[in-house]
Amino acid sequence: MTLRGEPALLRVTVRTAASAEIGAGHAARTVAVANELQRIGAEVRWACDADTLPYLRERGVAIERIHLLGAAATAGRHGEIAAPDTAQASDATEAAAVGDTTPDWMLVDSYQLGAAWQRAARASGAKVATFDDLTDRAIDADLVINAAASAAAYTALAPRARALTGLRFAIIGDPSRPPAAGPGSLLLAFGAADPGNLTEATLRELAARLGSLPGGAPRTVSQVSSKSRCHERVQALARGLAWASFAPEGPTSPGAPLLAIGAAGVGLLERMQAGVPSIVLVAVPNQRALARMAESAGAAIIVTSVEAACTAAVQLLSDSATLARMASCGKASVDGKGAARVAREMNRITGVQLRRACMADAELLHRWRNDPAVRAVSHSMDEIPWSTHVRWLEASLQNGDRHVLVAERHGLPVGTLRFDVSGD
Repeated sequence: MTLRGEPALLRVTVRTAASAEIGAGHAARTVAVANELQRIGAEVRWACDADTLPYLRERGVAIERIHLLGAAATAGRHGEIAAPDTAQASDATEAAAVGDTTPDWMLVDSYQLGAAWQRAARASGAKVATFDDLTDRAIDADLVINAAASAAAYTALAPRARALTGLRFAIIGDPSRPPAAGPGSLLLAFGAADPGNLTEATLRELAARLGSLPGGAPRTVSQVSSKSRCHERVQALARGLAWASFAPEGPTSPGAPLLAIGAAGVGLLERMQAGVPSIVLVAVPNQRALARMAESAGAAIIVTSVEAACTAAVQLLSDSATLARMASCGKASVDGKGAARVAREMNRITGVQLRRACMADAELLHRWRNDPAVRAVSHSMDEIPWSTHVRWLEASLQNGDRHVLVAERHGLPVGTLRFDVSGD
């Protein structure tokens, strides 16, 4: 937390990517971490290409905080192949120069930006945190985040990095966005982009089975981003099906729907946290590890075709006990606090320097003590008069059993700590 009028506790530049081909998962999880960083007092800036800009804006990132890169290495690229090293280095150098000062951290989330980008970013003086879903390439970062891997996966790939792995570090989208699921039993959620047009294929498969389904087709809600190339086709198809509707974009709301058929990106983690069981049809290879982790946790079932997904959905919707167990397993595995854990670790690694307080700190300590946020959690919520504070500080500095310390970062004071020694 940064008190009023105080400098930012942490300076972070985020480099992410999103597009109709890539989807919104990278943007969703970096925004979630950025929001948590801001809650603990960080100043967050953004660097991105033009395709990513609308995805950040719709997630509440202020336009004045976003720098459009002149030579973005991600522009026009998608898939898992990294951009050329020279393009990555230029991208990182420009991103590091955003703002008036070098950031403490650069947080990056793009398959096109790998070790070459990380080396150039670290050369600027910043620490680097990176998301990774691939575990197939070297990483030259200080922090690596992968909810679908174990720390052992990075012993050789990222020897200098602290690895934040497992579902404790699962990042869900910003819960302040509108819920995706309208009233219905079944949610179709193959990601914002749905590059394989699996939503349309699943709706058509359910429609083809209509005559053989006891009670008819389940009331189905489809979620596809308005930026997806298949958006209009899916919307038109849903309008023609009495049992189908089209959802607004955003996270899954707790308790609705009963079940989802979807991909294994950020949306799967959102569904687990919301207690919505999933039938997972892996849309792209980099989602397999997360799908397997969700299945191992008991929150999902993996299938290999649209036909198998529809068969499994019909069976599960008639098995309330299994649905309840899967919902409980999902909520137990993903608690929605992964972004906060990542933000706290970035702040911890940055560190502070401690020094002994002196009388020259009197005005600063007095202002901190009387800040409304501090008084709200103090034993006494009354303001301390200046004369009373000065007498207390003078006595404290002369007391050999009391140690009043000031924490500094970048040579600026960011907090205070007091130790009172008693007994042996």
